[in-house]
Amino acid sequence: MVLSNVAIAKVTRPRVTGAARRERLFRRLDAGRARRAIWVSGPPGAGKTTLVASYLDSRDLPCLWYQLDESDADIASFFHYLGLAARKAAPRGKQPFPPLTPEYIPGLATYAQRGFEALFARMKAPSVLVFDNLQSVPAGSMLHGRCDMRSRSFLKDSP
Repeated sequence: MVLSNVAIAKVTRPRVTGAARRERLFRRLDAGRARRAIWVSGPPGAGKTTLVASYLDSRDLPCLWYQLDESDADIASFFHYLGLAARKAAPRGKQPFPPLTPEYIPGLATYAQRGFEALFARMKAPSVLVFDNLQSVPAGSMLHGRCDMRSRSFLKDSP
């Protein structure tokens, strides 16, 4: 598998050296791992990426890191690069996300659910999936739909 420099940058976990160990926050992340998701938020430059990367290093956790940017406003591009990230992080088996072609759009929730099921099945537990810089994706993107965990369907936020 040959990845371009852009693809490598999007799916490579940052290496952190010399960061202070933030044990209090690490303990909070440890406690949060019992849940389905952990949301880390703060203003730009607050150290969110450094916190998460240094936490993963300190706990020696395998990770699929996805660096979001403006190009992820295109949902097909998002799933394309997520598929590359999956192949890089866990290169066994078939591709979890087939190319998102127009016929999948009406059933996008099902496409995403099946893809994430395949992705998580190929990741060795415990593993972490990180979406870094979600704020970089424009607000009108399909990526900003929200997931209803009761029905496991993706819902578009109302305008």
